[in-house]
Amino acid sequence: MNKQLISSIVFIAFIFAACRPSGSDTAQSQLQQARQLYEQAHYGSAKTLLAELKKQHPKDYDIQKEALRLTREIDYQEQLRNRSFCDSVLLIGQMKAAELKRSFVLEKTEYDHAGRYVDKLWNPSPELNGNYLKTSVDEWGEIVLTSAYRSDSPIGCNQLKVSIPSGEYADTQVIPFDGGANYRFKDGLGMTSETLTFQKGRDNGVIAFIANHAAANIRLDYLGGKKTSFRMLFEIEKTALNRTVELSAVLSSLEHIQKEKEKAEKRLNYLQEKLQK
Repeated sequence: MNKQLISSIVFIAFIFAACRPSGSDTAQSQLQQARQLYEQAHYGSAKTLLAELKKQHPKDYDIQKEALRLTREIDYQEQLRNRSFCDSVLLIGQMKAAELKRSFVLEKTEYDHAGRYVDKLWNPSPELNGNYLKTSVDEWGEIVLTSAYRSDSPIGCNQLKVSIPSGEYADTQVIPFDGGANYRFKDGLGMTSETLTFQKGRDNGVIAFIANHAAANIRLDYLGGKKTSFRMLFEIEKTALNRTVELSAVLSSLEHIQKEKEKAEKRLNYLQEKLQK
């Protein structure tokens, strides 16, 4: 191969190398593409492209800085969208909660951290005669099941069981008497009242069982004492429980969405501070 041919090949190779986009040019092109995706609100695709770009150029300070800023701009817009969504859901949920609350009374003293919504059906119901299975829900959506048993012959109940004619059943956890929310006392007429309170999931699925079988005849057994007793649930108990479960679901959802909104606002404040630098 003569010297002239070799020189021509070297020259052509040099020209190709000079014309080929540099790493910096490619990175800038990708940044521009990511910004276009961002401006079109394709936030997921833009973030994916930026993550790949940062991975490909780990030592390029300018690229890393620009990619980080654009990522934060995208994050800021996403958080704005999340907050707007939360506001919309909260508005709908608050309207639904207000509608449901018309069937309830809010019981709250100056010493209570949170009030409890109790169905108006309980105000009062003479047919229960001191024996009832009552549900209430606090302002954050936590539902509580309370059992009251009144008799001239105490049984020392510490557990409940509900069942339907098909044989399906659910039972609570065992709740010992503690003199607080779970207590018993004898009145001046010689009648003993026994109260059990099931909260934070200690109903063990009994609430859901009653709600799912409200149309059936539900038997309630008082267990764990010196003797057992049973009766059938009244319609008022099943109706009040179902309405309380519905309100609980709405209030719990509102509490969750409110926390998501607060997270979005906290993130927005952080990003705004970073983007202003």
